[in-house]
Amino acid sequence: MISCYNPQDSANKTQLKKPSQSVSPGRRPIILESSMRPFVSLLLVACFLVTGLLVVCLPAGSALAVNTIPAAPVPEGIPYTDEAVARQHRYLESMTKVRLMEMFATQEAERTANQEQYDVTFYDLIMDVESSTETLVGITTIEAVVLAGPLSTMELNLQENMTVSTTTCAGQEVSHNHADNLLTVNLDRPYDEGEEISVTVTYAGAPSSDSFGWSSYGGAPLVWTLSEPYGARNWWPCKDLNTDKADSVALHVTVDDNLIVASNGLLEQETVPAPGKRTYHWRTRYPIPTYLVSLAIHPYAVFSDEYTGLDGETTMPVDNYVIPAYQGQASVGYAPTVAMITAFAQAFGEYPFIEEKYGHAHFPWGGGMEHQTLSSMTYEFYGAYLVAHELAHQWWGDMITCADFSHIWLNEGFATWCEAYWQEVHNGPEAYREEMADAAYYGPGTVFVEDPEDFYDIFDYSLTYQKASWVVHMLRGQLGDEDFFAGLRLYRENYRYGSATTEQFQEMMEQASGRDLTPFIQQWIYGSGHPYYQVNWNTNPVPGGTHVQVRIEQLQLGQVFDMAIDLRLEALLGGERVRVENNRRVQYYDFTVTGSVSGVVLDPDDWILCEVTYGGISDVPLAAAGAPRLLANVPNPFNPSTDVRFELPAAADVTMGVYDISGRLVRTLLAGENHAAGVHSVRWDGRDTAGRAQASGTYFVRMNAGGEWGLRKITLVQ
Repeated sequence: MISCYNPQDSANKTQLKKPSQSVSPGRRPIILESSMRPFVSLLLVACFLVTGLLVVCLPAGSALAVNTIPAAPVPEGIPYTDEAVARQHRYLESMTKVRLMEMFATQEAERTANQEQYDVTFYDLIMDVESSTETLVGITTIEAVVLAGPLSTMELNLQENMTVSTTTCAGQEVSHNHADNLLTVNLDRPYDEGEEISVTVTYAGAPSSDSFGWSSYGGAPLVWTLSEPYGARNWWPCKDLNTDKADSVALHVTVDDNLIVASNGLLEQETVPAPGKRTYHWRTRYPIPTYLVSLAIHPYAVFSDEYTGLDGETTMPVDNYVIPAYQGQASVGYAPTVAMITAFAQAFGEYPFIEEKYGHAHFPWGGGMEHQTLSSMTYEFYGAYLVAHELAHQWWGDMITCADFSHIWLNEGFATWCEAYWQEVHNGPEAYREEMADAAYYGPGTVFVEDPEDFYDIFDYSLTYQKASWVVHMLRGQLGDEDFFAGLRLYRENYRYGSATTEQFQEMMEQASGRDLTPFIQQWIYGSGHPYYQVNWNTNPVPGGTHVQVRIEQLQLGQVFDMAIDLRLEALLGGERVRVENNRRVQYYDFTVTGSVSGVVLDPDDWILCEVTYGGISDVPLAAAGAPRLLANVPNPFNPSTDVRFELPAAADVTMGVYDISGRLVRTLLAGENHAAGVHSVRWDGRDTAGRAQASGTYFVRMNAGGEWGLRKITLVQ
């Protein structure tokens, strides 16, 4: 989903919890104190306004009348096809999603034990939408199969702003209870495992504007839905969980006859139930989660394109429901859609809803929302990045939905990466690298959402979008295109029209590549930070060429990253490329190459989210340079443990101990053990020889190796 500010709502201030600034390679991120973040968020918005980088939607009805078919003059300050503006959409999206989560904070979709006992197969929604009173009357039928019986009640999510008049089961009226936003229907009898249930709920009311919006444009109603994450229950009774996709959904929506209803799937027919009224009958026969069911209602102008499938024969409409005043801008902005569908289908497999359609429907939020088969889109600005992002969600988010919002990176990270992939297809590899560089994030935090009830974490722009897209990019770099795209297609085949977790995605990529991806997933999805490499090299002439020794040290605190790294050994006549496995704090690599080497470049094609510093050339072989030395312990200060690192130019017997400030030996770490040349580490857990935890304070590590002494101060913080 992509959205910014609802122009119908002026009370729209959002506080971001985490820092959301990306920094260029080689720079450290600026981390904001929590007390400063609300102020800085507002300051950023002000800066965007001044520079023209933040699009603020116009108030509804501020442009030409809705029935004016020719394109309206571009209102001042609204750059409809400005790519620089369109590229800000991910930031705007994260702000809106945080706001939506705030609205639904009391509506967390916790699965009840009763809901575990049945699987929804079909929803039939009959609705009379009255825009003049902003109310609806609905009849929803829920068909389900019992997973565990006996089942005597069915629990459905439905907000109490909707009033239930009757409930039936198998055609027989039954009792119900509607409390705490949960509708409990007493079934006509106990149902056993495998039996089918049909429950019908008749209800009416004024749905919450959080997810069912009433607005206008040019004096005509503009009605829309936006149910992510838990808003479907605001306007129809359902089992509001991502993991239970209905096999199909039918919507029969009655409106005034001057309005058009756009929705999921295919429009099967239009009927006239009464003078001045028209009913639109939509149906999707693909599995769909509740939050992707949508309506868009307005006297739209409709124009279409056509996509031809990978088989060269199957065709599918690409329908666009647009405010007539913006038809000209929309026709230009949506022009790349068919080419994008083709590119993504060739990469990931056929468009997942090819037997129905794809398209766009204007709605009054800024940005967009990836409703299945029909993305809701702003009419305020257009750009290839926005169109590509929402389209990509049809594969990653709609066809395969994250099992819960802890794994939201599977939706948003992939959609963000697809923006860059489209740039590669359309403009070449350099455009791809530039787009990925624009999305880089070097700050703290995990891509996995550890607390899915914390809506700031779910839609953290820096992590859920930026860093998550880099996870996809890095995985491509680690596996290579053949295995990477084969893995995506395998993931598609095994989980299409369902939901998936990070571990299930990992399993598919491992099957396709034959590689264990546990270290990669643990460090990039569940871990924090990024590698900070320091590179030194030494060259010596040998018969027929040059011997090159490269030393790579990871300087970052915390985890040591396990990555395959590309090195470019630069020479006057082009040089050579090698790939090395790097999984230790310090490692040495030896190569013999033809000709002389003038330099070493780590990750020359920017496949790794990292920072790099270069120490230059050493005059003697690196592994033998200098005396034994104690290196900086990691972390420092520390709690509860730290790794004490030391480097040996040659094999030696090593004695090492920890002392307090009085000179008392607290703990012996090494007692004369022999170690080979290289870098080693030993852990101290903050305890003495007897296992007693030591107090906070300053301690000293003393090392004796081959008659050479070393001393380093360390700090324990309890």
